[in-house]
Amino acid sequence: MHFRELHEQVQRTVSGYLHAFVARHVSEPRLAAACQHLLGRGKLVRPAAVAAAATAFNPEVSSDRYLHTAAAVELVHTFTLIHDDLPEMDDAKMRRGVRAVHLEHGHDMALLAGDALFNLALMALVEDDSLNPPEREDILREFTHSINSVIEGQAKELTLAPDRAAVEEVEEVERMKTGHLFACALVCGAVIGGADFAGRAACEKLGLLLGQAFQIRDDLLAVTADNETAGKSLEQDEVLDRPTILRLLGVEGARRRFGELCEQVNLAIGSLKAPRADLLQGLADDLREREK
Repeated sequence: MHFRELHEQVQRTVSGYLHAFVARHVSEPRLAAACQHLLGRGKLVRPAAVAAAATAFNPEVSSDRYLHTAAAVELVHTFTLIHDDLPEMDDAKMRRGVRAVHLEHGHDMALLAGDALFNLALMALVEDDSLNPPEREDILREFTHSINSVIEGQAKELTLAPDRAAVEEVEEVERMKTGHLFACALVCGAVIGGADFAGRAACEKLGLLLGQAFQIRDDLLAVTADNETAGKSLEQDEVLDRPTILRLLGVEGARRRFGELCEQVNLAIGSLKAPRADLLQGLADDLREREK
């Protein structure tokens, strides 16, 4: 199975699981609608990263072994998107091709939906009978660490002065907000696939690099794509006067930095001692070539 086949399989199974899981655990109609609003509309790249890492280290792994974890990563990611889009943060109008949750369901329900999805992610992990106690502990530790990094990264971004921010500061925010969740997906997949400490550490490094490259690709799409194609409000960093790699280095400089990160990603994958590391290369290639 190639990565794109695995990705398509994950999109089908995780989307179905997410909607059923939320319906089972959220009974209040308005809150349930707000929670469901964005689920299954995205590319589910991070759940696919869980599956790719698990299968890379154990080609015989069953999809049941990583389903809950992959869904939990998507629940966390969606929670961060809902809260990022709020007027107090990015004030975005569109996400995943539809109106932002706070515009469709109200600011109050958007806030509660984000909180609920965060909690549901932990519930999905707790309910996963396929995990043994050490695996569950390691995965929960990875989740809490990455969520803390995402929240601190958002706070740090709000403090950056657009006219004085250094490239290193912006890249630290990118690692915290985007890189750590990619790292979480890969490390948790590696745990499920039976990777040793070295394999997990290599996946963490790879995830941080992928996250940085992913964010710069986002910045470049802001000047080459439109909102309808991308499915979200691309211009918000400019409107909010936020420092980005694109603003600091210019288009050509950002492209060079993107290329450097892609080379580092390829080297990191090449050093992995995993039977199906090609799946992680497929993930990296798809992220590099994406248009939205």
